[in-house]
Amino acid sequence: MRKRTAVSLYVAAVALAAAGCSAAAVLHNPTPLSLDIVAFLVLGVLSELREVRMPLVGIVTLSFVPVLASLIVFGLWPALVIAAASGLTTAWFTRDPTKILFNVSDYVVSTFAAGLLYLALAPAGGSFMSKVIPAFAATVVDYLVNTVLLAGVLALASEDSPVRVWRQNYQWALPSYLTGSTLALLLAGLYLWLGLPGIILGIPPLYLIYYSFDIYMKRAHERVTFDAERDSFHVELSASVQLHEKLRDAQLKVAAEIERARRIQTDLLPAATPTPEGLELTQRIAFLGEMGGDYYDYIPCGDGRLAIVCGDVMGKGLAAALIMAMARSLLHDAIAPGKQPGEIMAEVNDSLARDLEGQRLPYFLTLALAIYDPRDRSLVVAGGGHNPVLVFGAGGVRGVPARGAALGVRTGLQFPEDRLDLAPGDSIALYTDGLTEARAPGGALFGLEQLEETLRDCHLRSLDETLDTVWSRIEAFRAEASPSDDATLMLARMT
Repeated sequence: MRKRTAVSLYVAAVALAAAGCSAAAVLHNPTPLSLDIVAFLVLGVLSELREVRMPLVGIVTLSFVPVLASLIVFGLWPALVIAAASGLTTAWFTRDPTKILFNVSDYVVSTFAAGLLYLALAPAGGSFMSKVIPAFAATVVDYLVNTVLLAGVLALASEDSPVRVWRQNYQWALPSYLTGSTLALLLAGLYLWLGLPGIILGIPPLYLIYYSFDIYMKRAHERVTFDAERDSFHVELSASVQLHEKLRDAQLKVAAEIERARRIQTDLLPAATPTPEGLELTQRIAFLGEMGGDYYDYIPCGDGRLAIVCGDVMGKGLAAALIMAMARSLLHDAIAPGKQPGEIMAEVNDSLARDLEGQRLPYFLTLALAIYDPRDRSLVVAGGGHNPVLVFGAGGVRGVPARGAALGVRTGLQFPEDRLDLAPGDSIALYTDGLTEARAPGGALFGLEQLEETLRDCHLRSLDETLDTVWSRIEAFRAEASPSDDATLMLARMT
């Protein structure tokens, strides 16, 4: 009987303090209830749906996120109204008027104390960033007042020491409060930015703070001592730091290796564009990542002729770059005086197929090879599974399709050749499918027809201008969509 009387008197005293706080807030700055404040009030009530059971007091919830957000946005009086409404939701879980009254009064008193400190620290009319530190300071005050009042009523009901009750039940509560203040700042920012729709976006993150609160409550009920928890935390933190250092060192090593591989691949490409008699050349390559499977090259044949190479390895990234490096080495070994494109490609295909035999994943290379002879100004081309070579000039655009299969699949393949008789001013284009398969945001492909149309429009322009035009039209076609593959374009013009 004595305990019940003491608890009732304590609750009555807290209720009188809450009434005084409410009156002071109204006199300080009365704010009429608007639709926006009502929306925050509804959010405060909804946030009570995630409850935590505490001994003797019953069900208690942590709903101070919308309360602090309303304090930041509207001021002290609306925050007290929302706090009181949140406290009233105790009626959903209990019919004990003493528990309901204490819950409401506790919310109001702690919100009032936190609000006074916030208003003292936050500059009037200041920027949103100037409210961050005052909001966290107000959170600490709310935590202290709220938990001290709760510890007091629990101590009276259990005839235990208030300090022991506080340490057993609330010493771990501050992290969850600080998490709540972070979410409150997020909610206030969303509202100031988007208005009422911002409140809806703020609902899902509120469950994070309840999760944090559940964790500390479980630890309190299991009577985990502060020293044991601290020691465990230090051990976990030390292990986490060591793991982080190992992961960082591994990432730095991988990044360094990738950078070295990228430089090696870049160095494997021609350092300069050759200038054979009677033929003008230019090219551009763009890798999707640090490395890729696209490849171009200019290789002297040793008899005055020049081999022009454009290739594309199936796949992207490091694996494709390795296959490309293998193919480059095989091509440099195969190209020799007197050899024709078909003969060279057959030799490269056989060597590549033998090297790739037994691989778990299928790899192959598409290739276009053109050999230019300045003595008779002829071009002989052969293709293996590659895009057609495009010939364009005053007579329009025509394609010379590859008549051989992709390289590296099996040995013994043949690669028929085509001789191109070009007049001065005529040009050829060797390219990879990163150009024709560029995608618009809706999924449509740039396609061969648009590439041909672009080359047709550029037949009187310089080769460098043609390169720029092709790239700019593809980028305009993609709009904001990111490229999905490496892209290479080589142009050659009879002069």
